[in-house]
Amino acid sequence: MDELSEAFEIRERYVPQIGRPSYLLVSLPDAGLVGSISGEFLINSLNLKEYGEIYSHKYLPPISHVVNGVAKSPIRLYHYDNFLLLHSWVAIPANSIHHLANLVVDYAEKYGIQTIISITGVPVPNRLDLEKPTPYWVVSSEDFAKELDSLNLMKKFVEGYVTGPYAPILFESAKKFIKNLVIVVESFLDLPDPEAAAVALDIVSKMLGFKVDTSSLLKEAEEIRVRIKGLMQQTRQELPNYSGLRPYTYA
Repeated sequence: MDELSEAFEIRERYVPQIGRPSYLLVSLPDAGLVGSISGEFLINSLNLKEYGEIYSHKYLPPISHVVNGVAKSPIRLYHYDNFLLLHSWVAIPANSIHHLANLVVDYAEKYGIQTIISITGVPVPNRLDLEKPTPYWVVSSEDFAKELDSLNLMKKFVEGYVTGPYAPILFESAKKFIKNLVIVVESFLDLPDPEAAAVALDIVSKMLGFKVDTSSLLKEAEEIRVRIKGLMQQTRQELPNYSGLRPYTYA
């Protein structure tokens, strides 16, 4: 990772020992905060061990994540039996996306990681009406696509776009011949979507071989759904009263 030494600094308190097959999970803020919720849930529910932090004066915002009175980097590294987790507690600036993608893939290569798994959301307009959000997969190679097809855990993302940091991670993984899976789950755009995170975590747990109880996420999701529906009903009732008012926004 010499080419990244000036861009990022990785501070590891120790070298984690993980089993095989080995994975690197990547959870970053995105649509519905699906990745963020998934990563934070794993940290808490599996009691993941934090072993490192990532710093960059150039490519990360001047923000510290304070935990129990201690200031830490907002991007940290955790480990469990057979996987590492790179989790960000803040949004990744657009100008740092490609550099972070290089870092992720180089770091996976350093530890002999066999598969990188990223979790993200795809906003859908009818999300509130969905009984359960649908998960899709996008991978970095045709061979890996055949493998995902045979697992039959989720649908293939046939055509569309992947934006943000997960897109260059896919490209860089392909260049280094590291398998990369992006789990894409239908989600809200700008509301937290714990149900979408639960769907993704159920898939990850099956692939990696650990058990996780997502019932608390589903309960939280139902509470959010009830609040949104209540707000929408209240808004519909009030809309006729707005007809005589001047608009608050202008095109």
